[in-house]
This record gives sequence, C-alpha cells and structure tokens, in this order.
Amino acid sequence: MLNIEQLSFWERKEFFEQIDFLIIGAGIVGCSTAFHLRKKYPSARILVLERGVLPCGASTKNAGFASFGGPVELLDDLKKQDASLVWDTIQARYEGLVYLRELIGDKAMDFQQNGGWDLITPDQTGLSEEVRDGLSAMNQEFFRMTGNKVLFSEDQTAAGRFGLSGIETCFNIALEGQIDTGKMMKRYHQLIVGAGIHILYGITVHSIDEQQGIAETSIGAVSASKIAVTVNGFTQQLLKDEDVIPARAQVLVTSPIPDLSLKGTFHYDFGYYYFRNFENRILLGGARNLDIEGETTYEMTTTSLIQDRLQQLLHEMIAPGASYTIDYQWSGIMGMGASKYPIIKRVNDNVAVGARLGGIGVALGTNVGKKLAELI
Repeated sequence: MLNIEQLSFWERKEFFEQIDFLIIGAGIVGCSTAFHLRKKYPSARILVLERGVLPCGASTKNAGFASFGGPVELLDDLKKQDASLVWDTIQARYEGLVYLRELIGDKAMDFQQNGGWDLITPDQTGLSEEVRDGLSAMNQEFFRMTGNKVLFSEDQTAAGRFGLSGIETCFNIALEGQIDTGKMMKRYHQLIVGAGIHILYGITVHSIDEQQGIAETSIGAVSASKIAVTVNGFTQQLLKDEDVIPARAQVLVTSPIPDLSLKGTFHYDFGYYYFRNFENRILLGGARNLDIEGETTYEMTTTSLIQDRLQQLLHEMIAPGASYTIDYQWSGIMGMGASKYPIIKRVNDNVAVGARLGGIGVALGTNVGKKLAELI
C-alpha cells in the first residue's frame, strides 16, 4: 500500500489536505456523525477512515434487533444502577430508534415491528413473579416518557405459538422490531457519499496526537481541525482513559427451516441470549456469560464453547425437532462499560468521542452521532 507521501498531488489535495473533520470509524455512529456535520457545515471537508473493508466493530455484525430493552433486563438494571440513569438510557434508546427510522426509512432497512419477548423458564419462577409485580410501574414510566400506554405485558401463549420448548411464560415487548443490518449500513453509506463526504476503507488509525489533532495511520499522518473517535468497542486502543471495554458477541444463522413458526425477537437469561427469525431462518447470538473474561477481547473469532452452547439452545429450546444446518457463524465487538448510557464528550478542543453503546447500537448509534456532530 502506498503511503501519503507517495500519493499524487491530486490525491493528496482532494482526500487528505485541509480536513475540517476527521471521523475515525465508518459504523453507525461514524456515518451519523459525518452526515450531521455535513448538514451543519455544507462546505466543510469531511473524511471518514475505516480500517476494514466493512465496519469492524458491530455495525454490520449485530443481530438486527431494533430493541430498547425488555422488562427482565430493565428490572435487573434498576437493582444495580440509579433509576434515573436507567430510564434515561431507555429513553435514549427509544428516541434513537424513532430517529433511525426517520433518517434511514423503514423500507430501506426492512424494518418490521413484529414485537419482542422475554422468555422465562420453569427454574426462574421467582423472576416471573418479580416481572409481573413490576409491569404496571414500568408501563407507567414508559407512558410518561413516550405516550405509549402499554409496552410490556405477559403473554402465556407465545411459547406454544412459536414452537419453543421448556418455557414457563413470556413477557411481550410490544414496540420491539427487527431490521436488515446490511441494508441499514448500505443506506448509511449512500447517504454520506451522496452528501459529498469522502469515506476511505482499509486505513487503520494507530494513534491520535490529541493536542495537535493528528491521526497516525497505516499510510501516514492525517491532520484535521477536529477529530471524532467513533470506534465504540475499540475506543481504548486510541483513547486509553475512556470507560469502554470490548465485548465480543458470537452469532450463528441456520439454513432455511420449512414452515418456521418463529417470528419476532426473543431474549433469554437477562438478555445474554437473543434470537429472531430472518425470513425462515433462525439467527441466534449470545452466551458471552459463559466466559466473560475470554469474550473481553478485540479478536473477531468464534469459539467452540459458545457456538456449542448456542447450538444446544437451538436444539433443546428454540427449534426442537426441526431439521437445519448452521450456514453462518461470526462475531462482532461491542462496547461496554460501568454504565449503559453512551459516552458523548469532548476529550479536548481537538478530539471528541461517541462510544459505549452497550450492545444496543442499532437503537443508540444514530442519535449518538447526531449529538457528537453538535458537540464538535
């Protein structure tokens, strides 16, 4: 690969000189940041750098859940964190999904609002009672925020309708949806290229001189008036002091299953497992809780420990008796931290960061990018 010093006058002048805004990372947050900067500054020179041939974190590797959280996760969070912060996070996710649909469009990303369900197994009887007791208060709070009267409700027939085994009861999340992640990011790419923003793939940013506003990359130094770091789970590779820990998520997709009754999005075991239909396939991910230390990594590989557990869950709970093969397996890197509320902040006058999407990047990413653009 040629470095910047070996590029032509034309290449350097058009792509790498007098950059007003440099965006590091071409995922949801990076694309949204670039797009909203263009709206605010029509004549600015904006450059997006991405180290992969596609976004390297989770933007094109997630499960395609248009989710803001189920009642089981919500009750668990309310035990561990300040209630106002928990509800602020839920509101940010809800508003983020509304804005994502407005910006990208339901048709462009194949958005379907088929509903979601939290699954409770017989050994979690105490949990089901706790959720029942909390439904009214959670729905009241959600109504206060959004004007939607009923978000969560118990649905005791869902397991039978969807062919699930070993489920005691289910709690419905009425407004949850699902998207085609690839189509979403394709539309994002079209938006920023159509806005006259340069996006260059295959260029790795190794470090940032925060005081000078210089990014040291795999092809040389790139200077910019302002730099936005939007690499989520990889943030500490560039900004070591930020509370963003990499968290690998492993996923698989089955072959088509004839007469598949499963439709919608499903959460199990406090959200550590999640699955959905894609047409007549099953997409299943999670099991990170089996090896939290091992899954705190930047390596995008799959492991037999987790993939075997996912396949066991498929066989025993999700599609018992069905005939299928595993057609796809992959992993992506999420950004976690002490809080589930995203980081949107200035590091200094030259550098800002938008990160820590907590595994709910589809919901949060677009608004995080918009707010980051306003901040810088």
